[in-house]
Amino acid sequence: MTHRLIFVCEANICRSPLMELVLRAQGDAAGWQISSAGTRVGTAGNRMCVTSAEIAEASGDAETPILAAGHRSEAIDAEALRTADLILTASRAERSAVAAAAPEARSRAFTLREAIHLGVEPVDAREFEIIAEFDADAASTTGLARYAEALHARRGFTAPPKTNRTLFGRRRRNPFDIADAHHDSAREHRAMLTSTSAEVEQFLRQAAAFLDSAAGSR
Repeated sequence: MTHRLIFVCEANICRSPLMELVLRAQGDAAGWQISSAGTRVGTAGNRMCVTSAEIAEASGDAETPILAAGHRSEAIDAEALRTADLILTASRAERSAVAAAAPEARSRAFTLREAIHLGVEPVDAREFEIIAEFDADAASTTGLARYAEALHARRGFTAPPKTNRTLFGRRRRNPFDIADAHHDSAREHRAMLTSTSAEVEQFLRQAAAFLDSAAGSR
């Protein structure tokens, strides 16, 4: 079984290609079809951000530098979104753009941090019994698409992370968003990408646990 996953950010030169390469480099990612795209690419074919490539290579394998050097930005494709099992975006802005481009994919589109938050608790088989009551096609769904169904069913029933305020009383960024720090200081940019790399690995651990459990129950 192939698990089709698309990572999406704005320009497809920084956050989403990093997510793609980090997941590709994991040993447990065999059998996955992984790609990345951008919602506002403009002229396609731009190279991957140097800092993003460096961080991908630091946690990657021997193939990662080759993939990083060969990356060229691409815009989201509606048909690819419709056929993906799961779509993970950098922020809610890209999630909205995905929903606008392919409304059929809305239930399978999450920000990376949202997917992690919804998947913290292991998925219980009884959840699918409830899903099947409202979706007759749910019983035939397998693999990563089934995991996306479980996460989607938890929307609205899982308390979101708290959004604290700064010392000046302003709300901090939404905890589900990975802000584009490409034009911030070099330190902030690198910190954002480093944490994103770790979050991709966390997502994979959660998803792989579900997929392994589902495979063992067949």
